[in-house]
Amino acid sequence: MKSYTLSLLLLFFSITQSVKAQSVSGEWYGIGSVNWAGEHNSYLSELTLTQRGNSVTGTFNYFFRSVAIKTNVTGVFNSKTRTLELQARPVLNYQAKDQNGADCPMEGSFTLRISKLETTLTGQFNPTYDYRFTCPPINIKFKKEQPQAKTDDPKLRDLADNLEDDNPLEKLLKEQFPEEKPDTTAPMVAALVKRSFEASEVIEVDADSLKISLYDNGDIDNDTISLFYNRQLISHKQMLSKQPLNFTLPLDTTVNEIAMYAENLGTIPPNTAVAIIYAGDKRYELFMTSNFIKNATIRFRRKPPTLISSNQ
Repeated sequence: MKSYTLSLLLLFFSITQSVKAQSVSGEWYGIGSVNWAGEHNSYLSELTLTQRGNSVTGTFNYFFRSVAIKTNVTGVFNSKTRTLELQARPVLNYQAKDQNGADCPMEGSFTLRISKLETTLTGQFNPTYDYRFTCPPINIKFKKEQPQAKTDDPKLRDLADNLEDDNPLEKLLKEQFPEEKPDTTAPMVAALVKRSFEASEVIEVDADSLKISLYDNGDIDNDTISLFYNRQLISHKQMLSKQPLNFTLPLDTTVNEIAMYAENLGTIPPNTAVAIIYAGDKRYELFMTSNFIKNATIRFRRKPPTLISSNQ
């Protein structure tokens, strides 16, 4: 009888531990990487979750550049498939200059993985259907914070100040936000403005962003370019080929300039590219030619909103 009772207790304990292990409740940390060609800002991220049954609530906190942003999240965790699905919430566009930039409605989809070494939530924040051309997915591998390293301070920066030197989050913070970071793009911008800029018309569109794909125009001859948007470097020394270089760029009502800087002239001068650009439901196929004297340019401007007269 005692053996039977002990077996039941062990079974109950095993089931309880298994259910507990399947929970996504806790604090999770990781770096969000934009799933798009080129160099982009990263999202230093914190996910704080509470699970009750299958329902999940919590907050998604992230640093973008030097701005801390907090977003409430809700979702569902399927313990059979170990998948966490988070409902759509706004996330700052990966090319925004500050916290007042454009938002992307993003849905989270993550898989829980448990090992002796770590517990992770691995997956993506994906744009909703209407934003699929302007907002790329954000890949994130969240690692669960161990109980002994918890703190009562919800802010990531304050949290990092209180953690030990060997804590992975502190290392991530130091990598993303060093105290003194030299401006390595300044010499590239200086090289860009030493060359003349091709005169091009300004194309006005009813869209808040552009989706651009760059291909080599003609034979693949090792044409290598750097791409600038509004005189800021967005891609450095990329070779043009049959495979596109893809970018999503936010638009405002000023003139927005895409400039192609020739790093070389390939084996068949000059450096040429074809740009396939989508602005809302409009498609443009534009040709760009640059050399060591002139930068190819494309210019767009977002149309201002139409004012409706109060007499109408």
